[in-house]
Amino acid sequence: MTIRDYHPADLPYLYDICLRTGDSGADASGLFSDPALLGQYYAAPYAVRDSRLVLVLETAGLPVGYVLGTDDTAGYDAWLASFWLPALRLMYPEPAASEHPALSEAERGLRSRFAEEPETSPWSAEYPGHLHIDIMPSAQGHGWGAKLMDAFRTRLASLGCPAFHLGVSRGNAGALRFYQRYGMREIGGDADTLFLGMSAAPWGLPPAAPPTARGACRPRGLPPAGLAACRPNYSL
Repeated sequence: MTIRDYHPADLPYLYDICLRTGDSGADASGLFSDPALLGQYYAAPYAVRDSRLVLVLETAGLPVGYVLGTDDTAGYDAWLASFWLPALRLMYPEPAASEHPALSEAERGLRSRFAEEPETSPWSAEYPGHLHIDIMPSAQGHGWGAKLMDAFRTRLASLGCPAFHLGVSRGNAGALRFYQRYGMREIGGDADTLFLGMSAAPWGLPPAAPPTARGACRPRGLPPAGLAACRPNYSL
């Protein structure tokens, strides 16, 4: 397996991986009426806004995991509110009370979130970056989660971001153990979610591939056969 930069052709895989790991690491396919819905909030907007901060884990040429996020949570939230969420509100209006019995609690909650303005967390000043990481079960247990974290931290540091945070469900015991073993520390939380923070890459972490420009790395007109030349990959 290798970690490489995101390419726009990866977008369908981001949606799929997000859904198939979206129930605290388990498959969330049965929770949403539209299989794209979860990725519309937790995956795709990051790739659209700044693809430099999307790193893909692949095996045999196919994505099996990713880490994605932002180096500027306040800026990301402002962009989400002005550019991304208005379209989602048209596609997924907040469900009427009569629709509730047909929708899962998870879908009702997510569609309600589309209707809300993002609230930037109070710790974003000290930990301005944030991330989401998802790996398919077939690729778990081989140390690639830590390697994705290493690569993302190095990428953040290369962009001048000093620290990052993430949120994890208190019920996701496996994820909590992973982040705590990795060295993240608790910085806040509520009844359902624990927030953890950490500095970006310290000295000694292996360097990531240099970030590409925002958006597609494939020059206009380059045929698909030429993709290998514009998709740097690196093993950690």
